Amino acid sequence: MARPDSNIGMFAGVAVVLLIAIAALATIQFNVLGVRDWLLAADETGRDPITRGGADGGTKGTGTDDPRPRFNPAPPDPARYYVKHERELPRRLTIHRKAGGSIIELHMLLVPQGWTIMGEDDGVHANMPKRWVWLDDYYLSETEVTNEQYYAFVLGRGYEDARYWSPTGFKDMEPGVRIRGSHYIGWRAINEPLRLWALASPGRDTTVEVLDAGRMLGVPDCKVLVLPRNGAWREWLWISPETGRVHLKDYSGQWYESSGADPALLDKTRTAKLMHRTDTEGRLTLSELGERFDVIIVAWADGDHETPQVGFVTRGEDHVLRAPNMPVVGVSWFEADACARYFGGALPSEAQWEKAARGDKGGRYPWGNDLDWTLVIEDHGRRTTTPQSNINRTRVMPVGSFPADKGPWGHLDLAGNLSEWCADVYVELPDWTEHNPVNRGSDRGRRAERGSNHQDGECFAAWHRRSSDPYARGNMPRGFRIAMKPADAQRLAAE
Repeated sequence: MARPDSNIGMFAGVAVVLLIAIAALATIQFNVLGVRDWLLAADETGRDPITRGGADGGTKGTGTDDPRPRFNPAPPDPARYYVKHERELPRRLTIHRKAGGSIIELHMLLVPQGWTIMGEDDGVHANMPKRWVWLDDYYLSETEVTNEQYYAFVLGRGYEDARYWSPTGFKDMEPGVRIRGSHYIGWRAINEPLRLWALASPGRDTTVEVLDAGRMLGVPDCKVLVLPRNGAWREWLWISPETGRVHLKDYSGQWYESSGADPALLDKTRTAKLMHRTDTEGRLTLSELGERFDVIIVAWADGDHETPQVGFVTRGEDHVLRAPNMPVVGVSWFEADACARYFGGALPSEAQWEKAARGDKGGRYPWGNDLDWTLVIEDHGRRTTTPQSNINRTRVMPVGSFPADKGPWGHLDLAGNLSEWCADVYVELPDWTEHNPVNRGSDRGRRAERGSNHQDGECFAAWHRRSSDPYARGNMPRGFRIAMKPADAQRLAAE
C-alpha cells in the first residue's frame, strides 16, 4: 500500500514541471512578438539599436551573448565637436631640424576634423564594434620616420635628454645602455668598459668616439689605430687578447711591448695609414672604409703609456637599410615616442592612424576596398607579384616606393612596408570614447601597432589591430609616424 506522503510528492513534482513548461512557452511567445528584441534594440534615447554579437549576428569573436551597438551608416551631427578656424589650415607643412651640418625635413599632411568610422564588425574581438568617432584636426607625417630623420634625434642628444622620454622609458634606458639608436644607425658601444662608441650614419660614414674614464667627455687628440681585421699589419703588430697591450716586432723578429709614444710604432702605422687622432670632441670619422668593413679600434684614451681601449666595428651586408630614405626599423616604443617628442609631436593614436588609412568613409585599404595581386616587381633579381603595398617580400623598401599605397589625404606606405607603433596601450576590448579616443594604461603595458609589414603574407585591413612589447626592438619590421596638433605644427613650420 502506497504511503500518502509519497502521492503528495509526486503531484508536487508534476506541478513544478507544468510551471516550467508554461514559463518557457511564455518566453517564446514574448520573443516571437519581438518584444524582447525590441527592448534590446533601443537605448534610453531610442536612437542607437543594439545587435547581439558580431557581423554574423551571433557571438563569433566574443564568446558571449553580450549585446553590441548596431552600426548606423549615417554619421552623427558634426555640430557637437566642430571647431571653426579663422583661417583654413594648410594641407601640407614642413618641419625643419638641424642634424650635424645638415637640415632635416619632416613633411606633415593635414587630416581634417570630422566623424570617421573606426573598427569593423568582422567577428574578431579586438576589431569590434564598428562605430563613429570624432577626431579633431591633426597633422600626420607623410611617410614612416626615415633613418635620416631618426639620425637627427640621435645627433640632437635625444637619448640623453629626459624631456623627450616617458619616466619609465628614460629610467629603463640606464646610463650604461650599449645602444643609442636603431638596429642600423646611431651610437653603439664597441667595448665592455663603454669607453669606445661607434656612430653609424645613414650614409657611408662611421664615427668613433673615445670617452674619458668617467664616460662623460670625449678625449681630444687621442691616438687611434684603425686595423682591418685580416690586414697585413698582423705580420708586425700583435694585440694581446688578455691585456689589450700592443706588441711590435723588432728588426730581429722579436716581439716587444709597445706604447702610443713608440717612434717605431708611429712610423710603421703612419706609413700604412693606420694611425689617426680624434678631434676636439674626441671623435674620429671613418669615411674611407667603404660600405662594408670589419675593423679593430685601438685607442690610447688614458695616455700613451697606459693600456689602450680596444673595440670592434663591423658594417655588413645590411648597409642598404642605413640609407637616408629607408624607414627606421627596430626601435622600441619608448624610443619612437621620444623621437616623436623631439620633433615636437607624438605618436598617433590608433584612431588617428586608422582615419589616415581608411578616410572618413571607412575603406578597407588606403586606396579603397579591392586588393589586386597583379603588380609585378623585381625583388633581389627575381620577379614577383604583390598587391599595392610592400608585403610578402624579402626586404624593406625606401619610403614611397609603392605610390598606390596612399591614404585619402596623401600619406604613403600605410598598408605595408613596416607595421607602426601607436600611442595607445593595447587592450583587446578597450572602452573607446567618442571624441579623440586613445587608450591609456600602464607605462609598461603592451602597445598597439597598426598596418602590415613586408614579412606579412597578407595585407591586413586598415582596422586590424595587434600589439607588441614596448621594449621590443632589434631587427624588427616595425617603424612609426609622428602626429601633431595644428597649432604646434604651424609654429614649428614657421621656425
